[in-house]
Amino acid sequence: MPLCAFAGEFKDKGEVIAVDFPSGWDSGKTDDPTVTLKLEKGKSFFEFSKQDSELGDYYLKARVKEQVDSLRSKGTSLSGDVSQVSLHGVSTAYYTSYESMGAPVYIAFFTYNSASYAVSARGLSDGEFRGVMASLRKPGEKIELPKPKKIKVVRRKKEQPDPDDEFITQVFKDGSLNVSTAAVEGSTESVMDAFALSTAAAVSVDESTETPAAQAAGEAAQNFLAGLSKKRDDSGLPPYVPRSPLPIAVWAVVIGLWVAGSFAARSAAAAYKNPKLPPPPAEVPPDFFFPFLASTVTTMRDVTYNVVTRQRQLLLAGYSYEHEIYLAGSVYGCLFLHVGWSLLAFVGHGDAVVNVMLRLPLGRFFASLPEFFFLVPFVFGLAAYFSKKSSLQLFDAQSTLVMEVKPEIVYGLIRDGEGKEVARLVRKGGLMDRSWEFVDTDNMVVFTIRDDFPKGYLLRKLFGNLGGALRTHYGIYAQERRAGFVFLDPSSASRFQVHMDFAFARLGHPAQILAALLFIISKEKDPVYPSPF
Repeated sequence: MPLCAFAGEFKDKGEVIAVDFPSGWDSGKTDDPTVTLKLEKGKSFFEFSKQDSELGDYYLKARVKEQVDSLRSKGTSLSGDVSQVSLHGVSTAYYTSYESMGAPVYIAFFTYNSASYAVSARGLSDGEFRGVMASLRKPGEKIELPKPKKIKVVRRKKEQPDPDDEFITQVFKDGSLNVSTAAVEGSTESVMDAFALSTAAAVSVDESTETPAAQAAGEAAQNFLAGLSKKRDDSGLPPYVPRSPLPIAVWAVVIGLWVAGSFAARSAAAAYKNPKLPPPPAEVPPDFFFPFLASTVTTMRDVTYNVVTRQRQLLLAGYSYEHEIYLAGSVYGCLFLHVGWSLLAFVGHGDAVVNVMLRLPLGRFFASLPEFFFLVPFVFGLAAYFSKKSSLQLFDAQSTLVMEVKPEIVYGLIRDGEGKEVARLVRKGGLMDRSWEFVDTDNMVVFTIRDDFPKGYLLRKLFGNLGGALRTHYGIYAQERRAGFVFLDPSSASRFQVHMDFAFARLGHPAQILAALLFIISKEKDPVYPSPF
């Protein structure tokens, strides 16, 4: 809808935003204190509800996705998941739409002028809704349409004819000049002779300057590899154990099988469908904190969780992996060494690796066992993996310790911020039936956390998490009834949500449920790369 079609400007109560509406729309009344602006036209309406705090793009999208999931759980058909429309300036509004009683309904969230709003609208077309949202601005500000660019007419000057061309044209036109055949032949021979001389000179120049830098570098690399391939050790003694690389064809087959298997694993993971929970009541009590929206920041040494509750409370959790860098670095370093060795052998320089080892102190030993360089960090990583017990700590927005989960005797012992034991996690089942029981201080099983996609466990060991496609799907059960689950964000491998059925939300303290889940997710880490750990 063009801006000229809008007839009036309306401001919200705090005069934080202003918006244009077509003629026929009037201000409406509402008893909701959060609604700062309501417009009505017949059965159509448009409401702006101010939120308690300023939200970023991620949480705006999360709010819309929460509405989408709730609507779909009720059987409502939506045209899409999350759409967006640009606002005046640098802001973006995220919204979804659906049909209700023959009229389009819109739900949107946006942040503008340091305030976040929720939008509920009904009775507008998609173009009209986007047009209204595009007119959002600060009160008193005007949105000016860009002026059309003027087309500059450039007059081309009439090209002056070349005197030589005129002369030649005139010659062939009226034949006024008599040019002898001998003169033409003589001039042609002189031109051809001159061309032959210039060509010979150019060829001689090219031959003298033909060696480019790339060719020189290639020859230097060839000479370097050829030199390494020759034995130059003073003793002339061979390695204790003769070593040779694997044929390159073996690596090609292994890589081909891995790629084919990864596609099959991705297809198997795509077949999993997220469960559905009944929606919470219309009026949610303030002690219902679900869903938890979590985003992760993972390094080779640790993982950090940023969590936001339903009440927009911020929580922070961390878990360390001191063994990861040593195990992964040693295993994949050794793997790359052997692949590179096979490539050198394929191009005729397979002895280069052995000869480099022979030049080192204890060269015969290293040439017999080049994997020794990776064995030391591997053993150190194994020792750290089995000896050091990492804990998960959960903090609030003021960096106060809320919960801590640490493996002590059992799989995980949960303590509160004061160090008092509140519950424990007990591992149950085998590799294909993994589960963890949440046991309170009275030795009663409160709920169980299960792996809802058990065959993905072995697939992750072989193929890694494949960019998030093979992540673990955790479910929460109370007496064999589903009480909640972990929803994995399909658009990002570093985001997930913890949902609980409202009827089971008080199974335990929300912080204890969250800490238990984060500890299991961290300890049973979904590796980015193939790994048995």
